[in-house]
Order: sequence, then C-alpha cells, then structure tokens
Amino acid sequence: LVVFDFDWSLIDNNSDVWILEQLSKELAEKIVELRKKIQWTDLMHVIYQGVTRQQIENALTKIPFDPAMIEALKIIKRGKGEIIILSDANTEFIDIILKAYGVRDLVSFIISNPANWDEDGRLHVKRLISPEDSPHKCENQCSVNICKGRELVNYLSLHPDGFNQIFYVGDSLNDFCPATKMSRNDTFLVRKGFKLEKFLASSKNELKPRIVYW
Repeated sequence: LVVFDFDWSLIDNNSDVWILEQLSKELAEKIVELRKKIQWTDLMHVIYQGVTRQQIENALTKIPFDPAMIEALKIIKRGKGEIIILSDANTEFIDIILKAYGVRDLVSFIISNPANWDEDGRLHVKRLISPEDSPHKCENQCSVNICKGRELVNYLSLHPDGFNQIFYVGDSLNDFCPATKMSRNDTFLVRKGFKLEKFLASSKNELKPRIVYW
C-alpha cells in the first residue's frame, strides 16, 4: 500500500493556494491574515462561492505535477501496489487534477474533505470532520478537520487481509500522525525542505517505520 499526501507531496504545489494565485494575487496575499481568523477549509468554501467551475478546472489543469512522480505512480501499479490519497485538500480538486494528468485510474481511493458542485456550478467544500462531529482528540500535529492517523487506521481496518508493507509520502505536520500507526516493516517518505522534515529533526518521538528523505 502506498499512501500519498497530495499538496506538495504528489503534486508540486498547494492546490488551494494555486487557485487563489491564478485568480487573484491580491486575494492570495490576504489569505495569510484571514486564515488566522477562519478555519482553512471553511475559508476555502466561502471563497469558492465567487468562482466558477470553469475557472477552477482551467486553473487546476495547469498545476505543476512532476512527470517523474506520474511515472512513479505507473510503476507502483505495474508492481501490483495499491495507491490511495490521504489529503487535507478536497476530493474534487484531487479528482480534477488526477484526471487532467491521466492518472485517476491508478488511484484506488481518495480520503479528503468532501466537495461537490451545486446547480449553479459553485463548489461546496466541507470539513471531513465537521464542527458538529465529535473532535478526534488526537495529540499529534493534526488539523481540527482531519486526523490522518485515524483515517489510515480506518482504511486498514477495511482490508483485514492487510498489506505486506505500507509506504507513506508526506511533507506536512499532519503527515506525522499516520507514521505513528505504521510498523517497522513500513517506510515513511518525507519531503526535504518542508515542515515535516524540520519537525522530525527536533522531535523526540521515535517512529517505528524507516524514514527516507527525498
């Protein structure tokens, strides 16, 4: 099983920020202040009400996606590996980008904030864990709307036959939690130059999986 975070792990940008920068540099700059007051997923939902489906799709099809990473996905599938995405982006963005680059059929499952289009072509994004749900109470570096460790455990519970190995590819602080659920037989692939690498360098937590920086 190979689990990919999406933004800055599978693709070479943050899909939410990319959209904002393509539509309005000024708005992208204001987001820095706005996110201090509003939860990120909720903020994106509000902003996308003023953006058409065509604008979003046109922007997402141009987002950087390294050909080497696309080839890696194909190699994994040829080797009979299963690929899932575990991301704090949203299901619709991920789906659009994967289809644009012709690799949607290589991904078995997407776990992310649910999103859908309304009749007027406006995108509605919800938190994976809504404010009405019980909080995940995770003590790791998880966002309030998603505990990736819990999501990984839930996914594995649906596959009782298990997997010989788990590979997890990530770059952010919320990618740390899944690694705490992995075994010594697994591999944690950490992107260099991002928050997760810096956190691991200063963390006293000992992880079981082998850590590989890329």
